[in-house]
Amino acid sequence: MKSVAKAQPVASVVDDVSWRHFPEFEAILSVEQPTSLLAKVEKTCRQLNDILQSGTSADKVRAQQAMTAYGRSLDLLRMLTEMRDKPEQK
Repeated sequence: MKSVAKAQPVASVVDDVSWRHFPEFEAILSVEQPTSLLAKVEKTCRQLNDILQSGTSADKVRAQQAMTAYGRSLDLLRMLTEMRDKPEQK
């Protein structure tokens, strides 16, 4: 006998997020320029680049995936910073 899973209503997911706090993201976005974070990301990306140049095939794949994730994270940080700095429209 097949069991049919009921989908959660979308509204409950949205309501569920409202109570959450993300202190790391809030701390990063509370400063004008998150230089310490950017310095850490730059150092890590340099290490990943070294792996891309001289690592094994498996390590190169993992390093490329990590570089992609860092790039997307930085894009998200940029977008959130722009939203934060955008004047409120009334």
